[in-house]
Amino acid sequence: DKDNKEVSYDSDAVDTEVNIQEVRMIRNAKLAETDWMSLPDAPTMTDEWKKYRQDLRDITKTYKSLDNVKWPSKPE
Repeated sequence: DKDNKEVSYDSDAVDTEVNIQEVRMIRNAKLAETDWMSLPDAPTMTDEWKKYRQDLRDITKTYKSLDNVKWPSKPE
C-alpha cells in the first residue's frame, strides 16, 4: 500500500536541530534582557555591551549544543 510508507529520519540531525533551537531560545532571552539599551531614549550603549550582544548573536555559528556552550560574560 503506497499510503503506508515508513518514515525514516536521521536522529542525530534531529538532535542537533533541537540543541540549536535550545541555544537560540536562551540566546534570545539574553538579548531581550538588553534590548532596552538600543532604544532611542536609552543611554548610549557602550562598545562592551555592543560586543556582548554581537557575541550572543554569533553563538550558533560556534556552538551547536547546550552541552558545550560558553556564554559571553555580561559587561559590568
